[in-house]
Amino acid sequence: MKCILLVDDERTFLLSLKDGLIASGSGFNVVLAGNGREAVQILKTQPIDLLVTDLKMPEVDGFQLLAFVSRHFPHLPVIVMTAFGTPEIEERLARMNALHYLEKPLDFDALAQTIDSALATGSRSYIRGITLATFLQLIHLEQKTCSLKIRSGEKTGHLFLRQGELLDAVTDELQGNAAALDIIAWDDAEIEMDNICRRVAKEIDLPLELLLMEAFRIKDEANRPVMPPGTATDRAPSTARDKPSGPAAEPVAPPPDGASRPEPDEALLRVMRRSQAIRSYAIFDEIGFLEHQSEEAGPLAELDPEAFLAMGRALGDQMDCRGFRYLMFTTESRVRYLIFERNRRQVVLSLAKGARPTQLLDELSPSLFEPR
Repeated sequence: MKCILLVDDERTFLLSLKDGLIASGSGFNVVLAGNGREAVQILKTQPIDLLVTDLKMPEVDGFQLLAFVSRHFPHLPVIVMTAFGTPEIEERLARMNALHYLEKPLDFDALAQTIDSALATGSRSYIRGITLATFLQLIHLEQKTCSLKIRSGEKTGHLFLRQGELLDAVTDELQGNAAALDIIAWDDAEIEMDNICRRVAKEIDLPLELLLMEAFRIKDEANRPVMPPGTATDRAPSTARDKPSGPAAEPVAPPPDGASRPEPDEALLRVMRRSQAIRSYAIFDEIGFLEHQSEEAGPLAELDPEAFLAMGRALGDQMDCRGFRYLMFTTESRVRYLIFERNRRQVVLSLAKGARPTQLLDELSPSLFEPR
């Protein structure tokens, strides 16, 4: 029996969808989640064959959920429920072959038909998972503000968007337009999301749609075999290498259903969670991208730790110090906060009463902060 996960913050709407699917006699097992956080917990604990989600939800929204799915369940079929509501946007979304979408208010017959199509064995009209290009177009259409960390094999890059507009992109070697073109063309991209845009200045001067088209043009040319002079090039693709790249590309050899990828930095997170000295925490990478946070992190996750660390370095230079181990400040309510960096991470903590910073830093073994 196929298991379908429905995610929406409107409980009445969810229940009506569930009742309709059960009444249709399709034999689905239907599981409900009221937001992305609940959906993540369900995905971690039981096999799911298809995800149907709204985008705008409290706590963890649909974009964060899709980023989690991209990273841990990259071949899970996804149907997105939208409320874009304009013919122009509907037409643009209809061209996204890598994604099924349904516009609210939902037509139940359309939902049932789309579910059947998504689950059909060997269906060539549906690509499992969600591509980076499709994800970026959804962000643009929803005018969402966020930062994205993209991984592909050993490569890592960052994209920074404000109200759906791509401001900047960074890789180890590139920035701006060149970095964006490079990242968009990566294969098997894993997506992580930080709900804050960690850039202010606009370094990209090309619209997103043009970047997408140019990135895949460059990728196609790089993958196209060199033909002898006079050889016809208008033949049909015959190998996987010849197939067109981009959002409409057919996936190759997906892993077994339900396969997930391990959570990175698990050893570090175990230490952070079990420490009696830590009330809450937020961990950032060298770019300032939020990688991990405790449930009680709150405003810690919205800080820019590099700004505080830069002030600490400047103060150290003025005092002719070689460096500093950590920064600590205390609020009027006597809550103490600790900010420090180890190798390629920046950490912000709120300390429990009576906690000793030096003892805590010894507990957080430097070996846990080795660069990945």
